Amino acid sequence: MDFDKRALKYRLDEGFDFTLVPKRPGIYIFMDEEARPIYVGKAKVLRNRVSSYLRKGAVHPPKTEVMLKRARYLDVIVTASEKEALILEAELIGELKPRYNIRLRDDKAYPFLRIGTRSPFPRLSLVRKRRRDGSLYFGPYTSSTELRRTFNLICSLFRPRTCTDSYMKNRNRPCLKYQVGKCSAPCAGRISEKKYQESINRIRQFLNGKTTTVLKGLKREMEEAALALNFERAAMLRDSIKAIEGVVEEQNVVSKRPLELDVIAIELRNACVQAAVLKVREGILREKQTFGLKTGLEEDMGQIYFNFIRLFYANIEIPREIVIPEVLSEKKASELSAVLTGLKGKRVLVGSAKRGIRRRLLETARLNASQKLDYEISIRDRWSVLSSRLKDIFGLKTVPYRVEGVDISNTSGLESVGSLVCLKGGLPAKDCYRQYNICLSRPNDYEMIRQVVYRRIKRGLEAGDLPHLLIIDGGRGQLSAAMKSARELGALDRLDIISIAKDRKGEGEKIYLPERSEPIFLDRGSEELRFCQRVRDEAHRFGIGRHRKRRTRKALTSVLSSIPGVGEKRKVLLLGHFGSVKAIASAKLEELESVPGLPLKVAQAIYEFFKEEETKRCQG
Repeated sequence: MDFDKRALKYRLDEGFDFTLVPKRPGIYIFMDEEARPIYVGKAKVLRNRVSSYLRKGAVHPPKTEVMLKRARYLDVIVTASEKEALILEAELIGELKPRYNIRLRDDKAYPFLRIGTRSPFPRLSLVRKRRRDGSLYFGPYTSSTELRRTFNLICSLFRPRTCTDSYMKNRNRPCLKYQVGKCSAPCAGRISEKKYQESINRIRQFLNGKTTTVLKGLKREMEEAALALNFERAAMLRDSIKAIEGVVEEQNVVSKRPLELDVIAIELRNACVQAAVLKVREGILREKQTFGLKTGLEEDMGQIYFNFIRLFYANIEIPREIVIPEVLSEKKASELSAVLTGLKGKRVLVGSAKRGIRRRLLETARLNASQKLDYEISIRDRWSVLSSRLKDIFGLKTVPYRVEGVDISNTSGLESVGSLVCLKGGLPAKDCYRQYNICLSRPNDYEMIRQVVYRRIKRGLEAGDLPHLLIIDGGRGQLSAAMKSARELGALDRLDIISIAKDRKGEGEKIYLPERSEPIFLDRGSEELRFCQRVRDEAHRFGIGRHRKRRTRKALTSVLSSIPGVGEKRKVLLLGHFGSVKAIASAKLEELESVPGLPLKVAQAIYEFFKEEETKRCQG
């Protein structure tokens, strides 16, 4: 971005001088006592905008008053124009996530499809955070299941590489994905750079909803392959065409014209906000998405629409037209259109619809947003009742909102993994899930719990994000170990800790509380017990996967350790070159001898070792 920016910091005290703030367009950032951004805004004239907040006698809405009471510092970034300030504001809100700005609720949890642009053979990957790295991002996807389905379909249709750059660099022969038809093996030179870029362009068109263009290209290539008697290639293209046509048949045709537009509706009720986005490409309704929003200082629906659209399209493909209700003034709509046009590089229309297909789509979007909002409100109300009962039953310090669960996964104390899951308002907040590697000389479940809880509370004290309630998987001993960590860090008065022990003798699951020597038993069907079990089971599920990976990795790499001449450095060398123990075992002698830095004698020993192992299996 070619803007001239300077960051100027000020301390907001009684001696603050407004004349120090420049009379230039730019960004202002209010920060709290710990210099954490709490609000980001843009201004045509910074001094005028800042003074409107801080001058004596100024009257503000309640939310703004609360924000100003917390503000201790002010950062100012000067830009070359108001338009650049608008673009920078959206980027900073997405990056800093200030508390009092509107943003996607738990936006880190929404995944994207990413296509890298720095490599001659770009990689397709799944990510949960957009970065300003020049890559192409598609999404966000509100359903991880739908994203995985799309990802697998693209791999089957267009065969992009999905491995990391370092993995590709160290390979000289195709991996298993090439064998099953999900990669074109650029690492082994099985596809030219030109052909690979053509596939990437088709992926972009496919993800942007331009399936008609993709189908025309594939059909033309299929005919060329058939004329060249390359029937295997022609058959593969035929299957790809059928798969894409099958996807298109599942989608709704809304217009015979090749419309390219997004329709956005936002519903606000009972302090909850939901946005619905309908994506129409080539006259076909390709996708419906709903997003929960966190509102900031915005009191006006027009401002909510304005800020949401800027944030939503900060790093993703922008359509030619965006349809919204009549909530923006002509000036604001023109301003928003100019910002999006600058991002896209082509003209983007932003306007409302009074009749026809656009009006019907807008009503559909509003209905989707309203239905999702009803669901969110019912969940919130149920949690409000349940959390109050949890406070009363367990004697908690506060009504919990953020609840976390801790579990330990290990095999006789080996390859131990501590897992931590988080629920906010009764719903999983997966961006807050954490896993901890634990190294102990001997098995000690209590010490493992103590270590994990200590590390979690220490980080929480530093970041200011302690849970209200921590649920430990285990009995009195595990609870005592967790309490010990909280006591050492001086956090006993900052959170509540309980534990839940599994039913061993048919008497029911036990809940242990810090101030009681005996456990309490809840009704088997009670909502409070089911919630505690849900947190405990989710922590176990999350941890067991990581533990199994560590155990499997160690079992595989220990095979290499039994070969004479193969130490830790050569294990890393071999795994980096071949990618897996299985690939090493199936490698030919000349392939092993060609590994840079591996002595011929060691290569011979590895080859003979795996050859003997294969002979034993055949004889057994």
